[in-house]
Amino acid sequence: MENITTMIISLTAFITAIGTLIVTIMKAKKEIEDTLPKKIQKQCSINIEITNRLEQVKEYLMADRVQIYDFHNGGHYANGRSALKTSCSYEVVRIGVKGHQKELQAVPLTCIPKFVRTLLNQNELIVNDLEEIRDVMPATYQLKKEQDIMSFYDIILNNKQGEPIRFSSNSVW
Repeated sequence: MENITTMIISLTAFITAIGTLIVTIMKAKKEIEDTLPKKIQKQCSINIEITNRLEQVKEYLMADRVQIYDFHNGGHYANGRSALKTSCSYEVVRIGVKGHQKELQAVPLTCIPKFVRTLLNQNELIVNDLEEIRDVMPATYQLKKEQDIMSFYDIILNNKQGEPIRFSSNSVW
């Protein structure tokens, strides 16, 4: 009798464990199915809206290129210092202008420190002739030159707390 009771208790525990496992797996699968597609759909709508707005800005400013760069953390250096970077998240270009978004990913801020400092301090940077910054910001000069940019207007974009999280770059050949 004792063996039967032990067997029934063991079988009940086993069935409960299997049931809990199945429910947990189904719940996790449903969460993934519910969130990932919804996130993709939501992000796709946001991306389309941002791109449409950038197209409007491009036309309004008669710019050849409008880009949005996001600041982000690219990990840490061996000494523990943050390896902050910026990436071109969005870009719209006039017909005939080559896009460079794919090449402008994870650019270390250490490559363009004078540009970043000036932009953060002034909240904007207007350069009517790229040659103006050749000696004072050589890395930025080279980066813009490689994109065939002759003049540009960059502005800091802040989050709701007023912290700089990205910048917009509008340029003319």
